[in-house]
Amino acid sequence: MFRAFWANFWKNLIEFKRYYFDSISGILTILVFFYLIFFGVKTIGGGTPGFGKTLDGVIVGYFMWLMFVFSFQGVSWGIIEEAQRGTLEQVFMSPIPFEFQLFSRIIGNFVLNVSMVVVLMYFAAFTTGRTLNFDFLTLIYLLIVGVMCATGIGMIIGGIALIFKRVSSFVQIVTFGSLAFTMIDPKTPIMKFIPMSQVSYLMRQMTINKIGIMEFPFIEHLYLWLVSLLYLSLGIFIFRLFEKKAMRTGALSQY
Repeated sequence: MFRAFWANFWKNLIEFKRYYFDSISGILTILVFFYLIFFGVKTIGGGTPGFGKTLDGVIVGYFMWLMFVFSFQGVSWGIIEEAQRGTLEQVFMSPIPFEFQLFSRIIGNFVLNVSMVVVLMYFAAFTTGRTLNFDFLTLIYLLIVGVMCATGIGMIIGGIALIFKRVSSFVQIVTFGSLAFTMIDPKTPIMKFIPMSQVSYLMRQMTINKIGIMEFPFIEHLYLWLVSLLYLSLGIFIFRLFEKKAMRTGALSQY
């Protein structure tokens, strides 16, 4: 498992360096899109009292959404790329179970994505004149639990990709749909089970009200873990259903 993680970690680093033009373009796109949102929100509500806290929430919320997107797209796009390269069947035939390889990729992607997202988040705050004063431990805690939820969604999309191969349009729909989910304020227990809404709500509480990990009510922690584990378990279950169908129909070797 450790070797699989290390191999995938270095694979991501090598690809990031080798295709540096695409990597730099991606980072610039992230920042440009952020500045458009930030200054647009600032222009509309700049005169509102206490609006500075809302701007801090925009910064953290945007990069939190990016972390979710990277997480579920990393799973789905990884499977799509393997299918395009014609190596998907070889990966399944490896002595290491595919689930282990998949989770090692998720962990490797998480380490790289957190490093990049946190650096970009503080850079964005610095260039916009904001100061992010919140508990860093709480941020990492929410990112880890939130990524579990996003990973479950990614595994569902990945399972669909095993059968239908081309799911790019569906991935884009989920990507922009997740942006709406992160903006929801879950005021009822049912709304807390919308993907990524609960963790985004706690993230806003951390940023705007400076609430730390130990200050969240127990019920909020409970909802956070229940939702993340629910979607992660659902993702694994649905992925295995599609995996069995793909192996039964011989779809792994086709694209």
